[in-house]
Amino acid sequence: MDAQHDDIRSFLADCAAGRTSSAATVEAGLTRIAALDRDGVALAAMLRVMPDALLTAHERDRARGDGATLRPLHGVPIVVKDNIDLLGTPTTSGCRALVDALPWRTAPALAALIDAGAVVVGKTNLSEFSFEIRSRSSIGGDTRNPFAPAVTSGGSSGGTAVAVAAGYALAGLGTDTGGSIRVPAAYNGLVGLRPTWGAIAVEGVAPLAPSTDTVGTITRSVSDAAMLFGLLADRDASAALPVRGMRVGVLRQLPAPAPEGIARAVAALRAHGVTVEDAPELPAEILPGGDHIVDEEFGPAFDQYLGTGFRPGTAPTSLAELIAGGRYLPDYDAVLRARAAPRVPAVRAAILQRHAALRSALEAIVAGGRYDALLYPPSAVLPQSMDNPMGGWAPELAACSGWPAIALPVGRTMRGMPLSVELLAPVAAEPVLFALGAAIEDGAGIRPIPDL
Repeated sequence: MDAQHDDIRSFLADCAAGRTSSAATVEAGLTRIAALDRDGVALAAMLRVMPDALLTAHERDRARGDGATLRPLHGVPIVVKDNIDLLGTPTTSGCRALVDALPWRTAPALAALIDAGAVVVGKTNLSEFSFEIRSRSSIGGDTRNPFAPAVTSGGSSGGTAVAVAAGYALAGLGTDTGGSIRVPAAYNGLVGLRPTWGAIAVEGVAPLAPSTDTVGTITRSVSDAAMLFGLLADRDASAALPVRGMRVGVLRQLPAPAPEGIARAVAALRAHGVTVEDAPELPAEILPGGDHIVDEEFGPAFDQYLGTGFRPGTAPTSLAELIAGGRYLPDYDAVLRARAAPRVPAVRAAILQRHAALRSALEAIVAGGRYDALLYPPSAVLPQSMDNPMGGWAPELAACSGWPAIALPVGRTMRGMPLSVELLAPVAAEPVLFALGAAIEDGAGIRPIPDL
């Protein structure tokens, strides 16, 4: 397998034709992990490699050879962000205090992919507790960008994005509360899907802000994103909608680190018969900013998670106990203590009111322009160091509204970094995102591939 070019669909076709196998693909990924994640470039994407991954891959190959009924992801290697439960494996959230934290069961979202035949290669590094849009943890340190190892991978699902970009696996499962899938996908030249809030089960997932927490995917193609979404949400998303005649509004008030990215996406959409025009600006008073829902919801939610999520004796039983133990990244001490402090319910209510106002404003823009989707840059900046990137409020549009969004690559910048755009559509309009995303993907050409 050329791990840098295959996606799930081409992998399955190659397996069917006898050109590759699950075992060969998993073994190639493990070889890359050994060379790039530890002794070589030290990308630090992986926190744990599953010892039975290769054995499971061989079992999938034997079933294929025996003529068994094949499942949709038969033998497909995937990676999983280490805030998602896998039975028998600690769920650490990147925190040293949770290195032995054994969950009661596998999260339903991950179980759906395993039941579909996927092979879990390992658990990935992340921003500790999913706090930032870089991926730095007390267990794995900084996850580095494979396009520029002195630069952050983005976060908080950065380990998942790097593992997929670097060829450790063909796809990955992550979480997105305010951009944690779409930002690292954009920084690593991949497709990042945040589905409609509530479309995919979040049980068995470490909470950050339940009002906006989602499970989503990082893939190498839009078609793979559609395939995985169908399995995760238990709905058929495979039928391709015709895009000719669709309408897309461009939100120009969002800062773009490289305006040519939007221009490329617009050209690709117009070439497929999509009408694209500038959308009205969102009212300044309801733009995301100031108090954040994570500040109000993390403490109570994570405290409950610690009290009920793990087998006795394997993890702290409360957030207070975790903080008292001091086994977490010192960078997060102040914010962790602040978020663990008692909350004022009126503050949370006011934030959720602003979310509702933003959703109403988006609905008005879409209705007024008869838009099928909105287009904008997924981040206000491109990363240049290991510092936490100030990504701006673009990723919050989907988070605050509950609408689905997809980030996808449209080439590279002059510096060689991936360049991406984001599409946002109303609730349950994932098929529209996949159709428009495929049109952009077709016009943008081959996704950026790191030179490793």
